[in-house]
Amino acid sequence: MDRPPDSSLVPFDPAQPPAPQAVIQMHPAPPQWRQEEEVPLRLFWRVLRKRFWKIVFCFVTVFLSVLVATLKQTPVYEAAALIEIDKENPQILSFKEILNLESNSDEYLETQYRVLKSRSLADKVVRELKLFRKPEWYRKRQFLDLYRSDPPPDSLASVAHGAAQVDPENAAYRNTIENFLKDLDIRPVRRSNLVEVAFSSSDSRLAAAVTNALATSYIDRNLEVKFEATQKASEWLRGQLVGLKARLEKAEDALQDYARRNDIVFLDDKQTASNEKLRQVETEYTKAQAERIQAEAVYRSLLDGQLDAPGVLENKLVQDLSSNLNELTREYARLTQLFKPDYPQAQQLKLQIDTVQRNLESAKKTLIANKEHLYKAALEREQMLAAAVQEQRAVVAQVAERSIQYGILKREVDTNKQLYEGLLNRMREAEVSAGLKASNVRIVDAAQVPKRPVRPKVALNLFLGLFVGLGLGIGYAFLEEHLDNSVKNPDDVERLLALPTLGVIPLFAPGPKQPAVLTESARGSLTEPASDSKSHLAEAYRSLRTSILLSTNPRPRVVLTTSALAKEGKTTTTVNLALTLASLGSRVVVLDCDMRRPTCHKLLRTRPEKGVIHYLTGQATMEEITTPVPGVDNLHLVACGPIPPNPTELLSQPLAASLVRWLAEHHDFVLIDSPPVVGVTDSRILATLADSVVLVVRSHATTRQLVRRTLDDFRQIGARVIGVVLNGADVHSSDYDYYGYYSYYKSYYLEDGSKKRG
Repeated sequence: MDRPPDSSLVPFDPAQPPAPQAVIQMHPAPPQWRQEEEVPLRLFWRVLRKRFWKIVFCFVTVFLSVLVATLKQTPVYEAAALIEIDKENPQILSFKEILNLESNSDEYLETQYRVLKSRSLADKVVRELKLFRKPEWYRKRQFLDLYRSDPPPDSLASVAHGAAQVDPENAAYRNTIENFLKDLDIRPVRRSNLVEVAFSSSDSRLAAAVTNALATSYIDRNLEVKFEATQKASEWLRGQLVGLKARLEKAEDALQDYARRNDIVFLDDKQTASNEKLRQVETEYTKAQAERIQAEAVYRSLLDGQLDAPGVLENKLVQDLSSNLNELTREYARLTQLFKPDYPQAQQLKLQIDTVQRNLESAKKTLIANKEHLYKAALEREQMLAAAVQEQRAVVAQVAERSIQYGILKREVDTNKQLYEGLLNRMREAEVSAGLKASNVRIVDAAQVPKRPVRPKVALNLFLGLFVGLGLGIGYAFLEEHLDNSVKNPDDVERLLALPTLGVIPLFAPGPKQPAVLTESARGSLTEPASDSKSHLAEAYRSLRTSILLSTNPRPRVVLTTSALAKEGKTTTTVNLALTLASLGSRVVVLDCDMRRPTCHKLLRTRPEKGVIHYLTGQATMEEITTPVPGVDNLHLVACGPIPPNPTELLSQPLAASLVRWLAEHHDFVLIDSPPVVGVTDSRILATLADSVVLVVRSHATTRQLVRRTLDDFRQIGARVIGVVLNGADVHSSDYDYYGYYSYYKSYYLEDGSKKRG
């Protein structure tokens, strides 16, 4: 069958939309260059450009959703009243302790805030204003107040047309209380006793009325609580006074009876006199004891013959006799040194000495008797005072014992009297305060009817929608980029697979004006100007041809083209590579060994009668199965033939290897098209027959793990994979525009072609 006059390329994926294409000659920079150029900011920009429309979609979706939701919201008005909570009751200060009125501590204020938002207070306001009859509150709010549902009909009928007393268990009434508390907001003013009570409603006048009613009800409740507390305190005090009065009277009677029995009239004066007398007796006893010690010391010294004792030195007679005796003794000693003792003058001195000595002894005896008398008198006085001290101490102890018991009874009387008088005063205060309407809470500013709604906040919502939508879109873009584990560009090939990129085939969509294979003009001279988009694709295959020819030395002659999965463009690549090789004048044969889905004969518009299957089954010779391609010089095709039931067994025969050797002997290049690697073993068998393997990978489709697994399969059998062909590359994507080659090619060829046509 003749081909159409205008033929171009075979599409690898017909489902892809048409897009402008360009030739990309990928010669990536060395890894160290890319590492220097690919800064994080640029990577960030690439991701944004790559997934720009998804970001726009997320942004527009969120923004429009927020806009619609904001515009559909019912305007809500908020009325606020300012309340002051004093730290004490201004009317009764002392009674505050009995009533246990709360101080202005943080705990007290927090308690009051909870009271303001209590169900009991809300119940009072709801009943007063009959809010349970308004749909705004009796309808149940669900899903963040986006949906409201009516209560059961019976409960709704009872609150809408029933009596004034509404059952608290009524569903509509419960909804009203819950919604009321949701719309109520208590906002304390920092570092003050003020609190702002705010209420929200779609009715501005009702919002102000509810706020003022709540503040008034809170003050009334405060007064009621204090009144009840004073009443309870008065009753309690009245009951306590009866018992306390009886205790006081009993204590007074006990005190008087004890004083009468112990003859206590002026206990304090009597105790003071006893103590004073005891101190005097003890002083006299101490002095007598000292005098006795001194007299005894003198007496003992005289008995021992000590003339230097204090009592002896004070006696003039003893001192004179002692002095005279000493002089006579010295004179007698002097004479006896000169004369004999019987010398008359010596004898006279001896007589004088004896006389003085007798007088001295007599004086001493008299002195000793005198001192003995003084000693005994002092001893007797000491003993008498000691007895007096003991007697007075007993008196003092007795008085002290009586005073202790008396003091105990007296203190009990005083205590009971103080308690009685204190409780009596407090009871009188309670009776007075019960009639007063004094409150420590007052309204500083009453709620006014609001003029403008507080919700929805259109500007804020739109800003948040803008921010969230943009953030969600960018986050989704980076998440998708992170989860995308496909091979995208030549950098991925070289970094992850450690293989060179032989060529990058642009994304191409077929059509009436863009046929399957390269036209004759596209396969021709490389210097022919690019007049339309199909020349971009032709240049990509020329670049692939050049890369394969220069990949090894010697250049590969038997090349197996395969891929990990189906529909990655391996057959299209094989056919177009064969056309570009044939355009150089080389003898090229395409061996279609894809015995699962053979398509080479369809792409080359040939209908051979026999193929590889006929040769491997002995039904044809090598010459019979080799068919020239019409309209293409130097290009032959060995078609597959009918699809066999056992492709693996046929390819494993020695005849398959002999066929490849015969084709290599009669042609310059043998291009083998094989089935995908995953799932079948045909490609691995054929790889042992080829001297080079080219792996076709679809950009943004084939996963990295799958490509690695395919390479591992080839390496296990010793096949030489010379590189990767990146097929279906979107040249407008940031993954490729980053290299700048597409822009260069476009400006060089298209502008030049336009000038020539002009």
